[in-house]
Amino acid sequence: MTDKGRYRIHGDCTICETHKNTLTGENWEVKIHSKREILVAKKRRKKTAMNKKAKKLGLKILDADENVQTYIKRYLREATKEG
Repeated sequence: MTDKGRYRIHGDCTICETHKNTLTGENWEVKIHSKREILVAKKRRKKTAMNKKAKKLGLKILDADENVQTYIKRYLREATKEG
């Protein structure tokens, strides 16, 4: 039992043969999520991954040479004028 009164079930999945962990409620019932909840979670994960890649790319741009930085600044200025 965890500090919050939940139980942890862990074991190997017979279908994909990977190790799985699941937290259950106080009465050992596993909550089943609706399709909408699953889609929202997928969108959040995708957005988080995209933000992480964008931050990495931003750091690479900051470390780039001056020619690249001037080109990017010019491109961003043009893009903000259009939009």
